[in-house]
Amino acid sequence: MENLLTRTALSLCATFLSFTLSAQEYTFKKVREIRVESLAKVGIRDFDPQQNIYAGYIDKGSAGVELAIFDSEGKILANQKREGEGPEDYRSSALTMGFSPDGNIWVQTSIELLKYDLKFNLINRVKFEPKSTTVVYSGPWSKFIPLNKGSQVSFITSASNMGINTGPEWIPSKTKMVEFYDASSKSIQSEVLLSSRKVYQGIENEEFPAVAIPIFSLDDRNGDLYFTTSIDNEITVYNPINWNVIQRIPVKHEFFKALDDIPLKESNLGSRNKSPLFSRNQEILKFDSDLLGLIYVKEISEAANELRKSNGETFWMRDPEFQRVILFKNGVQLPGELTIPSGLIQMTLPNNRVLVQGNRF
Repeated sequence: MENLLTRTALSLCATFLSFTLSAQEYTFKKVREIRVESLAKVGIRDFDPQQNIYAGYIDKGSAGVELAIFDSEGKILANQKREGEGPEDYRSSALTMGFSPDGNIWVQTSIELLKYDLKFNLINRVKFEPKSTTVVYSGPWSKFIPLNKGSQVSFITSASNMGINTGPEWIPSKTKMVEFYDASSKSIQSEVLLSSRKVYQGIENEEFPAVAIPIFSLDDRNGDLYFTTSIDNEITVYNPINWNVIQRIPVKHEFFKALDDIPLKESNLGSRNKSPLFSRNQEILKFDSDLLGLIYVKEISEAANELRKSNGETFWMRDPEFQRVILFKNGVQLPGELTIPSGLIQMTLPNNRVLVQGNRF
């Protein structure tokens, strides 16, 4: 028998799929679908199980991006454009958004954290001065990640799977991967040296040609932070209060030639002067059980990529056929890798489910 992973799909409509347990294996099974009636691009970034509502955005192109609340069937309950010059607006594009413990909405930009009610009326805001700023040309990139609970919130200032600005040189011993706002000191701090990652040990002081991108997720139950990078063979669990390492989870990919040699070698990453085509980790999935997931995009040859472009096919990193899901149970990797040909995973949901964006969107 099989363990059924539940998958939840989102596709302008969103479809839910769920994980159920059965024996030695897990598979994805669609369990329901929600449909958002909108001609514009829709993204969903968080779910509140108490209120049974979703937080996300509607991208209306030249008319701007609206923050939005959706009910469990996909009906738009509230939507409001909040990027602008008004007293309740933010002036820099939103990077993340998510529900606060009191049922309101956090929206984070590169320079401030705002709290709105469910009608997107401003409650309060915290401003900070980051080392660099980021512009997103659509809705919020990912879910907001608070590092503590309480009224004074510490948080990572960037979004997961978003590049960081390290200056002209990419040297592991000088590159810290996590920048965060510390509420107690009201200051920006940095942690997790790239050279502390095992795949970079031995080349700590060398300028490296490929840029590693931080990827992280939070365990909402205990506040542990799960962290890796785009070029990595380990998920590290941190206590984000003191940044002590709680656990190291080794990862073995089926398709990741860049990791064939440790420390990393430039020759495994392809030509420096061409677009990178090597495999990359993309997202950590923390379920509300002892299950953990890692999404990565498998590599493509230069010839295959050129053929796809000449045929007008989807960019390979956005093609579900290239997305692989590795599962871990109690910190141990499970056999095999999963795919979801129907779309791209957007986020996890309660009861071992994931939300999947349909192919047409």
